Amino acid sequence: MASERRPSAVLIVNPNAGRVSDATRAEVVAALGARFDLEAHSTTARDTGIALAAAAAEAGAELVIAFGGDGHVNEVANGVAGTASSLGIVPGGTMNVFARSLGIPTDPFAAIDHLIDALRRPERRVPLGVMDGRYFTFAAGCGFDAEAASRVERYVPSKRRLGEAFFYWSALRVLVGTHRHRSPWITLKGDFGEERVAMVVASNTGPYAYLLGRPIHLAPRVRLEGGIDLFALRRMKIEELPIYALGCVLAGDLTRLPGALYVHDQTWFELAGDRPFERHVDGEPLPPAMHARFSVAPGVLKVRA
Repeated sequence: MASERRPSAVLIVNPNAGRVSDATRAEVVAALGARFDLEAHSTTARDTGIALAAAAAEAGAELVIAFGGDGHVNEVANGVAGTASSLGIVPGGTMNVFARSLGIPTDPFAAIDHLIDALRRPERRVPLGVMDGRYFTFAAGCGFDAEAASRVERYVPSKRRLGEAFFYWSALRVLVGTHRHRSPWITLKGDFGEERVAMVVASNTGPYAYLLGRPIHLAPRVRLEGGIDLFALRRMKIEELPIYALGCVLAGDLTRLPGALYVHDQTWFELAGDRPFERHVDGEPLPPAMHARFSVAPGVLKVRA
């Protein structure tokens, strides 16, 4: 592709993403530079991707490419959502859930070819979930799974070394090590009524995660073009851990777990805790809160996929 014919793009890289080596990361950036008229930036701390993406959008960038994992994609999406810029994704994380839901290859070099092809098609407008003003691309949670996500982010070297298995190990450690998730302590309200629960996950698309390459569904009916789906557990019992494990490994669908609540295609719901609860968006921890409100923002993100 001749230099004058290369499409322009701003690339935002997470230098600590997933299990991508420094050498492979450099090769991916070089491959992007060969295909695009590229302006490249690296994040330096959590949430800096939001500011970098917003600045690129404000400067008139037509395409902002996120090269990293789900949390990094979340940051770049938050920076470009509601602007004239489009999001491109080159997966570089552990699970790459949102990228997979869009049909983007997980191999970063194949993803570059996919992105070039996508530029020849009309851009796609997709909704994002919203929790307290922060967009999420595939899932946001409060309570137990948010504590597990927080534990994962505290041990980044283990996350990079062990991959998706470390998330499940962290979830096990949280469940075994605390009693506060084993009875309902969060009040959940929506058009469906009111429930007392121990954890809540909202899904904008699916699946929620992967285990040994297999999808794990908390919202089996969720569709990206619809509302947000809700999964909650009214209680969590350590003695039911084998049931949780079998649900993951055999069925890949946790909506039939004891005490599970699943509600499809919602436009809003809200939570109030008896005490502050942990929160996350796309696996990225947010500060604890006593309240949270979820909603959906239709068509707010332009994406090339």
